[in-house]
Amino acid sequence: MVFGTQLLEATMRKSILTLSLAVLMGSFGANANPAEGKTRVEMGINESNLLAADQNRYTYKNMQEFMKTKNVDSGANTPILLSYAEQQLGDVHFLHQGKPMTLQGMLEKHRADAFVVLKDGKIVHEQYFDGQTERTQHQMMSVTKSFTGIIAATLVAEGKLKRQVQISEYIPELKGSAFGDASVGKVMDMSNNVKYSEKYEDPNAEVFQHMKTIGFAPMENDYNGPKTIHEFLSTLNKEGSRQHGEEFHYISANTDVVAWLIERVEGKPFNVVLSERIWSKLGMERDAFIIVDDEGTALASGGLNATARDLAKFGQMLVSQGKNLVGEQVLPKESIQSTQNGGDVDAFEKGGYGAKGEVFEGWSYRNQFWHTNNSNQAYTALGIFGQWIYVDPTENVVIVRQASAPTSINDVWDGEMLSAIDAIISQLHKQ
Repeated sequence: MVFGTQLLEATMRKSILTLSLAVLMGSFGANANPAEGKTRVEMGINESNLLAADQNRYTYKNMQEFMKTKNVDSGANTPILLSYAEQQLGDVHFLHQGKPMTLQGMLEKHRADAFVVLKDGKIVHEQYFDGQTERTQHQMMSVTKSFTGIIAATLVAEGKLKRQVQISEYIPELKGSAFGDASVGKVMDMSNNVKYSEKYEDPNAEVFQHMKTIGFAPMENDYNGPKTIHEFLSTLNKEGSRQHGEEFHYISANTDVVAWLIERVEGKPFNVVLSERIWSKLGMERDAFIIVDDEGTALASGGLNATARDLAKFGQMLVSQGKNLVGEQVLPKESIQSTQNGGDVDAFEKGGYGAKGEVFEGWSYRNQFWHTNNSNQAYTALGIFGQWIYVDPTENVVIVRQASAPTSINDVWDGEMLSAIDAIISQLHKQ
């Protein structure tokens, strides 16, 4: 969910005419052309429509053609190949709000690019769409946040970060900003007070400056604002008198602060830490890559690109309490448990999420993951335009979806996805 939750609402407003909005939004036609077999020229891709519905089916599978990136090394070890217990789930039927649906129909409707399901560490369903293959490194948007969060939780478990310590103790450059007196834990769980507008009809909204630092929106010739991620973060102030910790406030800036903390504590660039801590430890089949700004700072809030299989291995590591597929302890169990236990339900609801009747009713947010608080302690990494890594520790199930949906956020589609997940887990439980 990089760059917030008001994106879909913004698309409905006739007043949205700015070029900056066009960069992020483009044309959200529901029946955009598939990208399979087409070139970027044939897709009509240019600076103003990278993420638009008629173009994102290509760009999400080929982000290195358009953005500055850094590699996330998978290491020199032989990849650990996932084994199969093949059970095609495309014929799964379910009801959503009384309406009958099939998994296959939902995936096609939501413009999925990949769908991988693991049960007990084995592939029970693997499917690709629109020219994507098991080798495709797909843009994951805010799923990236969860990688950032679990690394930070690992540093907390190791005593290198302390959740109660103020951000400015680790990053003096942020003293005096909105983040300076916020605790590490509040920023990790997004309950700190930051003035950060994501109203896309307002060309002065902070979100546009954030986008400009990494190329999701163009810098005008007379632009004199922040040009890098760190410079931008230092400009943010508080809004009103709300105390840190009072309510959930989802903004991508928080995650980039968490990544800055990680770099400061580890003394290495974020992409290197991600490689050393996770990517080189899980037997990944491919390197990943991450979008960076002109200084080489990673967009840790939404820049990761990776294959569906490798993301499934990450999810399986979470389900396995920090162990990889051959039983090696990759991350401390304490960091996984901290995440699996969920966050502050009241703060989540006060922030405008999780109320009765909402798609995320009763959920919470912890360590940059969305937590269902259901009886299985399931939680998920989420990214706009349809990116999911859903993990169910009780049923030992991991579900990865990559997509290039025509709209950034769609509560109805999220509800359909959750209904499909319930049906999949129920079917796997019976077998």
